Amino acid sequence: MPKQMRRFWLENQHGAIWDLTSNSETAQTANFMYAPQGLGIRTRVNSFSVENTYFIEQITTQTQVIQGVLIFRDYPHFSRFVDFAGNINTETPLKLCYSTDGTNHLTPNNKPWYKEVIITDLRKEEIDRHYAALRVPISFTALSRWKQDIEITLELARTGDPLIFPYIYPYFFGGSNNMAVQITNNGLPTSARIRTEGITDTPLFRLIRNGEILAQAKYHLTVGANQHLIIDSNPASQEATLYTQSGNNLLREDVYNAGEADYTFANFISIPSGVSWFLASAANANFGRVTLSYSEMRELL
Repeated sequence: MPKQMRRFWLENQHGAIWDLTSNSETAQTANFMYAPQGLGIRTRVNSFSVENTYFIEQITTQTQVIQGVLIFRDYPHFSRFVDFAGNINTETPLKLCYSTDGTNHLTPNNKPWYKEVIITDLRKEEIDRHYAALRVPISFTALSRWKQDIEITLELARTGDPLIFPYIYPYFFGGSNNMAVQITNNGLPTSARIRTEGITDTPLFRLIRNGEILAQAKYHLTVGANQHLIIDSNPASQEATLYTQSGNNLLREDVYNAGEADYTFANFISIPSGVSWFLASAANANFGRVTLSYSEMRELL
């Protein structure tokens, strides 16, 4: 297969992979998707005119239906795909992953671009005797833009004296309870999820650009040894929750009311386009681990 040939694959909710660019005649969880369409972008422009001059009123992005034809060698092969996809009448999406440079899902540390999709049309037909294969038209409705998941971990670990600073991601620190990392988001503005672990008193998070605070969150609480704090600004999963491990049970407490009351604090963090700095701070010197997760999003790859 040429190195630059684009690749597609599906990932279900269990993390299983179905390759859509395989030419293998024996693969059990792979086949070929012929003539893919709908991978681009379509916009709608609303405008009005005054005499001979046109003014743009609104530009909106329209959802593209992604289509193609799946080639199966026989009916059992098709049935395995149906089992992989699961219940089509569900709100749980699949991930349609896309690589423009030929990188596949088996590449170590691969973080592919993907869209969350739901199968909206899957037509089972008879085996084509001319091609000796089952040709199945399929359509996906996209529930997201193209996304690539990013995760940055900042950690201070005390192992005797002095402090040891593990190299997990290139970041800077200003004392044992202040850490900062530069973020370059080449995509659209996006939500972020912050996980704080370790004994941390009054965690404070800021997003800064050119000395200006773009967003900040502060919670008046202490994260204990068996606890972790989740601050998630995604509208679909938004939460400010303190989780406590108690034996085999994971207890949760909504702590949004423990957020800073000052009107300049949204108490959630979102990532803007371009370059910015993420700052994590705490009132105590035993600041633990902070994991920042977000998805870089683009309209077109």
